[in-house]
Amino acid sequence: MSRQSGKKKKFLPSTDYSHLKPHRNTGEILEAKRLKPEHARQLQIALNHGTEHIAGYFSWAENAKSWDTKRCLFWIRQINREKLPSEHYAFFLGKELVGIGSLRPHGNIRSVQMAYWVSKKYIQQGIGKSIAKTMEDLAIKYRPYQYIFIDHDSSNRSSGKIPQNLGYRFVGTFDSDIHANKESGLWYSWVKENPRYSECENERMCEIHFAILWCEMMLETQPEIYEEEYIQTHREAIKAFQMERENVRTMKSIELEFPLDGTSG
Repeated sequence: MSRQSGKKKKFLPSTDYSHLKPHRNTGEILEAKRLKPEHARQLQIALNHGTEHIAGYFSWAENAKSWDTKRCLFWIRQINREKLPSEHYAFFLGKELVGIGSLRPHGNIRSVQMAYWVSKKYIQQGIGKSIAKTMEDLAIKYRPYQYIFIDHDSSNRSSGKIPQNLGYRFVGTFDSDIHANKESGLWYSWVKENPRYSECENERMCEIHFAILWCEMMLETQPEIYEEEYIQTHREAIKAFQMERENVRTMKSIELEFPLDGTSG
């Protein structure tokens, strides 16, 4: 671990809440905690307030209002078995759980999507936007992903406002199977790109840069696994990125000297 001394941590930060203001009704700052079995009781209380506002879009929530602590514990353990890129966070105002935010796979290995819901007691109080912003920061600032998506059913207007307010770019629509009773099957997709990929000039550079960032994340978060499985890949990826960057520069020089229109400098 001596190789990390003096280096700024990229993937194990203190969560940044500087964009959040104290909640107007409680005066508390929204706090994210990795979802754990010990949160089962707080989850039960949040669900007991009612789940009809999310049951239309989360099929698991249809009967969740009546869940006891044991059933909440089972649910937490079940989703926590999912492997990266899946991550789940509970959001608290003081000791009260007010929502859940998640990162999940989204096709390409360099992409993730976020999902979130807010306790019925705290809907229409800006909590959803704050959760979404925090999950975005996790994916873009503290994880290696190039793209983060927000997908929502076209009938879910409240969810549709959040990506617009956070500056996401509308990608388009897609059809999906219907799993919950309010879903229409037509979904909207929004995306934001990680600025750490701005130096990548082609697809191969993006792929290699992702590999480098992933290895750096493993070095900080799971150093034992890094030493066993990633250290050689890390070294090779750094060399490959440098070589690809030189190849791009060489090609640009050739294009300037021998332009396609037949003219030359």
